[in-house]
Amino acid sequence: MQRKIISIALAIAGLAAGATAAIPEWQDGASYTVGQVVQYQGQRYQDLQAHTAWTGAGWNPNDAVSLWKKLGSCATSAGDLCNPVGVTAAAYTTWAGGAKGAYSLVHDDFCAYITDGQISNADPELTKRGLHAAFGIISANCAPYHWQAAKQFVAHGHEVFSHSRNHMDANTAGWNNQAEIDGSASDIAAHLDGYTPKFFAWPSDITPDAPLAYLKSSATYIGGRAANRVDAAGNIQYGTAVGVNAANFADPYNIKWDLFTNSGIWSLYPEGSEILNLHVDAAIAQGGWSLRTAHGVGDASWETIPLARYTAHLDYVKAKVDAGELWMAPPSQVIRYRFARDNCSPAVSVDANGQGVVHFATGADCLRYATDLTLDVATSRAVTAASARQGSQALAVKTLDATHVRITVNPTQGDVSLQLR
Repeated sequence: MQRKIISIALAIAGLAAGATAAIPEWQDGASYTVGQVVQYQGQRYQDLQAHTAWTGAGWNPNDAVSLWKKLGSCATSAGDLCNPVGVTAAAYTTWAGGAKGAYSLVHDDFCAYITDGQISNADPELTKRGLHAAFGIISANCAPYHWQAAKQFVAHGHEVFSHSRNHMDANTAGWNNQAEIDGSASDIAAHLDGYTPKFFAWPSDITPDAPLAYLKSSATYIGGRAANRVDAAGNIQYGTAVGVNAANFADPYNIKWDLFTNSGIWSLYPEGSEILNLHVDAAIAQGGWSLRTAHGVGDASWETIPLARYTAHLDYVKAKVDAGELWMAPPSQVIRYRFARDNCSPAVSVDANGQGVVHFATGADCLRYATDLTLDVATSRAVTAASARQGSQALAVKTLDATHVRITVNPTQGDVSLQLR
């Protein structure tokens, strides 16, 4: 498991990171201030007036009733209030759920009619397994039944992304940034009840620098599939878009991918091999993100994936997901996770009751990429029970080992309080 380790300074005077926020023991000869809380023989006491505890009988909190107010026992149903379990660190896992790698399955050319196997085959098989993929709309081509199917995709947890309005090569004179990039987003929002696409895939996987710069300047999109570059002389630099994305990829508009063809030509992997599964294996082995570009399933589309091959691949993916090795998610969700974990940094402190609290940085970039994140929390000593809340919502807590627990949080929803014992 890869983690971004974050140094923590506990907000308790005199305590180093990693210490528990224990209530101090009462001591003979010490000076105390009004309101100060101490522990003595398993009980909590609060000072009623400033004084110095003289050495000798009668000055301890149990006997000096005019100086100390008894608050109650250290031992409670919530744990030991005098010596609570400390929270020493919090860190996001690289991928959701602590998976080793991430994977996105992207189907191009939706609304091209010959790709209707995406409706009849891909969506049902994905949904049957609880897996989520993405479907790229050519928005000017869509018939009413395509829009209805797209609504169903969204309802099933899939992503709908833009594959332009007219599927026009961006390296041609007829390309229009506003129509093909902004216009397709407007079409999708108009037909899908305001749904806004966040990911863009270039027709023919080609673009010069100017259209790419336009996409990056858009307030609508947060990422796009890598395109083969076009140099100053108009020559296409084929092969510049393929690969596996590193865990900390820097450019969300240059997401590398591998193309499905039945023979495997143009793939990263040997021709004749099961390139679908090998791209998944690469994500797990490299700790990165693999994006698979495909078209139809069991239909008449270009290099359609045969249905039996598709379902076998989904079964392979499902087994990896269930084993905790792989996170399968649509591309925009992966982009959000990658940048939210950098921009919504967690930090821990201790509240007045000695309980751990996790705070989050929530600047503009955190809000831009806001999503659920998997957070691993380290404790100062072994815990036997743990619970967590974020605002009014109880969070599920998974015990990883004696001193580590895992929760899923949305950093924009406020601090997380942890009750550990």
